[in-house]
Amino acid sequence: MDQAGDVLRQSAFIGWWGIELVELGAGTAAVRLPFRPQLVRPGGVLHGSSYEVVADVALWLAIMTLTGEERMAVTIEMKTSFLRGSTSDITSRGTVTKLGRRIVFGTADTFDAAGSLVAQSTLSYVRALS
Repeated sequence: MDQAGDVLRQSAFIGWWGIELVELGAGTAAVRLPFRPQLVRPGGVLHGSSYEVVADVALWLAIMTLTGEERMAVTIEMKTSFLRGSTSDITSRGTVTKLGRRIVFGTADTFDAAGSLVAQSTLSYVRALS
């Protein structure tokens, strides 16, 4: 978990968002995005990009639990279904469903602070060839 935390701390992108590591397991990872006013869209709920960034980072870390640090694994496709608006911190749990030599497939479920499911994402990543 320390190594994953280091990866997050070394990324300016992650730092700007304020994403925090919650937990890691084999092929899974969970991260939290603290609620802040800069992320709110008209209507008073978190902007959709907030849901997607936590899902994307959660799966990126989940991949690394299986492959080791792989900074060049990048998202090539992402579909998110927004189920409800959130006015609190959100946490996403990414799960690798298929780890291929070149392409990785996974899902991420995102929850609000009360534990309600607020978004579901499916993602595909491409891995850099060594």
